[in-house]
Amino acid sequence: MYQPDSDPVPKRARTEESNHEEAEADQESFPPPRRVPRTVEETAALIGNVRDISNPRCQRLCTHFLKNDCLWGDQCRFSHDAKALRAGAPPTEEMNFSNLDVNQVSSVVEIPRVQLRSFMTESTRRLLAESAGITDLEWDAELSQATLFGTAVQVEKAEELLRRAITHCKWGVNEVKVQGLLAQEPCTSAKLLLSPMVPGLRQGSFSLGGDKLHVVLGSDASSDLPIKGAVISRTHARFELVPSRGALYIVDLSTNGTFLNGVRLPGKASGKVACFHGDELVFPESTTAAKLGEYGYMINLQFFRC
Repeated sequence: MYQPDSDPVPKRARTEESNHEEAEADQESFPPPRRVPRTVEETAALIGNVRDISNPRCQRLCTHFLKNDCLWGDQCRFSHDAKALRAGAPPTEEMNFSNLDVNQVSSVVEIPRVQLRSFMTESTRRLLAESAGITDLEWDAELSQATLFGTAVQVEKAEELLRRAITHCKWGVNEVKVQGLLAQEPCTSAKLLLSPMVPGLRQGSFSLGGDKLHVVLGSDASSDLPIKGAVISRTHARFELVPSRGALYIVDLSTNGTFLNGVRLPGKASGKVACFHGDELVFPESTTAAKLGEYGYMINLQFFRC
């Protein structure tokens, strides 16, 4: 015979009551969820006044302590002492700019008036600053000169670059040539094309780089580019590629001379001259074309940089 349950409380109600008791037990066994206090007074009410403590095991400052809301107190794994963390660090000093101009020097470089326009550009100022590190460059068009500013080492290097460019520009000057002489960007190889300005000359095309760094012009049949003429020397001129400077030079080896942009090149004992795309190389041949200054080549040059 069916016997009703002696407990008057329904089974469903007993289950809900049991779950509620278990939840209360869980809350007692675990700390309450952390709540960030909004005010200092609220923090003090929870844990008392926050004290500065030093935790030598930790090298990081407690971010909650900075906000005055760290609930761990002495048990915090992070340091509550900013001064201790700064111990041993080098002392800070105010920056002193009063001695910046102590080691500054200046130097004036005279520039030929015919070259001044090609030199007096923003590109020249930038290239000298990058190559030599000078702090400033002032142009004086009336006096045809440039004033360099910087340390003694910087000014000396800039002056050397500027004078070198001025010297090579005696055989023709333009902005591209000035920039190429000042930049001195290394190259791996170069393509040289010599286009004749008269029908009697052969065209020459050469790839320079690696083991091939020279091109010889002359009346000798063994020359890289043979040139026929009554006053052409057997070895008349030589092109030389210098990859470290990213420049192509020409050396006059002749007896009767070689002209670059209408100016005679110095003898082989006096040095070599840098040549660039668009320069004209002319020989003193006693023909009608030579008398007109056209017995030679137009230089077409392309560098391949690193």
